[in-house]
Amino acid sequence: MNNLRAGDILLFKGERGFSKLIAWGTGSEYTHVAICVSPKMRLAIEAMSGYGVRARDIQEIKTSFDIYRIKAEYIYDLDGTISYLVSKLNMKYDYLGVVYLGLLKLFRLKQKANKWQRNKDYFCFELTKKAFLVGGKLDIVPQVEAGITSGKDLSESKVLEKEVD
Repeated sequence: MNNLRAGDILLFKGERGFSKLIAWGTGSEYTHVAICVSPKMRLAIEAMSGYGVRARDIQEIKTSFDIYRIKAEYIYDLDGTISYLVSKLNMKYDYLGVVYLGLLKLFRLKQKANKWQRNKDYFCFELTKKAFLVGGKLDIVPQVEAGITSGKDLSESKVLEKEVD
């Protein structure tokens, strides 16, 4: 936890309930994501089922997670990324987006724009992609054509690297 930096991506490994379904549908051990916005304050922002977009004390997180970071050769606007996240606080959770992602991944369908998608609600991977793309001016998952991103997509991104303790 001492090596956290603002802008770090926290990829969570869900082990029960809905997380198991997400892991199965996406083929990834990672079922949730949050972004560290202030390591000094131990603060992350995430989109969470039942809560929407919220700020959370990282030390209160009981689920194990891995830290991913933008590789040094990629330039992005950290302040813009954080500003984007803060501007989305209290937005609703995108349940339809999660279902759509699951169906795409489950049936290995080509990703297309989600016609039900609105800019009023977010699921965790969607919020993360947009925070860096819109706020930070960097596509952290360039291998994904549409806006539907999963934990597997983030962990396999050429733009990110996993931090080792």
